[in-house]
Amino acid sequence: MEPQACMSRRKHQQQQDMLRTMNSFRKSQTFCDVILVVENRKLPAHRVVLAASSSFFKASFTSELTQEKSSDELDVNLSEHFNPDSIEELLNFVYTGECGVSEENAEDLLVIADYFDIPSLKETCAEFLMISLKPSNCLWIQIFAERYNHELLNEAATEYICNHLSSIWKTNEFLGLDFIELEELIRGKRLVIKTQKGEEEVFEGIKAWITHDTENREHFFEDLFRHVRLSAMSTQFISEFIERDVLVTRSHDAQSLATAALRVPDEERDEPRGVTESVVLLSKNGCTSCFTPATGMWYDLARLPSFNEARAITICEGHLFAIGWEDDRLTIEKFDLQKNMWSEVLSRSTNLPMAAVSVEDSIFLLKENGVTRFKPRDHSWEDMASMDSLRRGLCAVSLGGLVYAIGGHDGLRQLGLNSVERYDPQNDQWEYVSSMDERRAFASATVMDNKIFVVGGTGDNFLPLQNCELYDPVTDTWSLLSAELCVPRSQAAIGKAKRKIFVFGGTYSNGIVEYFDRDNEEWIEIGKMPSTLSYNHACVTWLPKALFKQLKGSKLLCDQQNG
Repeated sequence: MEPQACMSRRKHQQQQDMLRTMNSFRKSQTFCDVILVVENRKLPAHRVVLAASSSFFKASFTSELTQEKSSDELDVNLSEHFNPDSIEELLNFVYTGECGVSEENAEDLLVIADYFDIPSLKETCAEFLMISLKPSNCLWIQIFAERYNHELLNEAATEYICNHLSSIWKTNEFLGLDFIELEELIRGKRLVIKTQKGEEEVFEGIKAWITHDTENREHFFEDLFRHVRLSAMSTQFISEFIERDVLVTRSHDAQSLATAALRVPDEERDEPRGVTESVVLLSKNGCTSCFTPATGMWYDLARLPSFNEARAITICEGHLFAIGWEDDRLTIEKFDLQKNMWSEVLSRSTNLPMAAVSVEDSIFLLKENGVTRFKPRDHSWEDMASMDSLRRGLCAVSLGGLVYAIGGHDGLRQLGLNSVERYDPQNDQWEYVSSMDERRAFASATVMDNKIFVVGGTGDNFLPLQNCELYDPVTDTWSLLSAELCVPRSQAAIGKAKRKIFVFGGTYSNGIVEYFDRDNEEWIEIGKMPSTLSYNHACVTWLPKALFKQLKGSKLLCDQQNG
């Protein structure tokens, strides 16, 4: 063993021996000079040990009154609200760093640790409560954490609640809430819902509470239903479950709210209460940022750990995946929304990927003329049917369960392509659809109103394009838009959020950000990216609002946003 390690081990051992000796002195009442009195039970201790561990005791023992009695044994009468057994555990912790935390005493010990200002004990109790979360106690632990100002415990309880709503609704603790407690739960910030399904489960919770005692609770239904975020739910759920629900059909006001919610267009529906719609962007070197259209703020996220050149970013089953490739090795990395961290889920040798899109539970990686299907759930990997055309510099989208490979160049004669192929995963077949008006390579594409929106790229002689095209799959036709980009650009990042199409950076753009105003059919420049990096890939997702508390945001440079 290295001398330094030996010295460290001996130092630690000496400290442990001293603590054990001091604790044995306490238990044998040797050299004790203070008695903690709680419920007529006397617990001897040493003032110097308590003062060294707690600012509360230090202040008490150094007051004028105690200074006069410094040489005498001092009795300290503690509140009758404290449990003597918990005070004994507090002393064990102060003297040894160990205590018997259990489900029965964890909350009591945390209260005592907070009162006597012993942060290490408070953290020990909070950590125990975090791993003890379950449907029957999480609602109370959340309230408890707020009361004693423990942010991490509060966040853990809130996260647990939002991931286990359907189980919580079945517990006696939930069903036993009174009306005021339930209303406070569903109307406030205690439910940080992050998905449409979560918002829908809130309605199920109200139903469970009402039907637990229908005779005495049904008259509360209208008041509770007003707090349901109908505009954040899917229209299918509203029409199939809410409109047909017995409690709703009995209430004229509830019926009116449900009918009004169905009239809200999909692109104007609200986001769940605990998230913010954001555009996540990747640069070629794996740096990640996000832009929140609601606030106009720009944030830097964790970069990809693989250091592979980023090739695509996509959302599959609610999870964010980045695809990178370098030296014949492809990596797929998954983003943890809570921890702001990427982790590798796949690494293998394969051909260069050109684009990636998601359909249901699969990510489709488009290569020069082929496609590979990857399923994150079971990490399965399968090569599918090849495209008819060789395509480099293509862009791709998914629409209606189909994959569209758009434009690019042939990779040999460097000729731009205006052809478009469509892939059906159900029968593993490609087919051509109508060709674009322009030959485009390195264009950007997204979906708007069930149509494909293609922006910029490079045309003949690789000159940058400023125009845009729209494809209608119903009529199988392309049309050039009268509105052109503020600046020509290729290999730009694109994403539709807040009912607008945003385009970021890319070649020739000078970092300009602009969005498409559909009502006036024009492009509007809103500023420049605060980063000097060039972002080439983007996707839109809901990021937890709690994540932004950890990040430093900045506005777009020379912000000129209109609306």
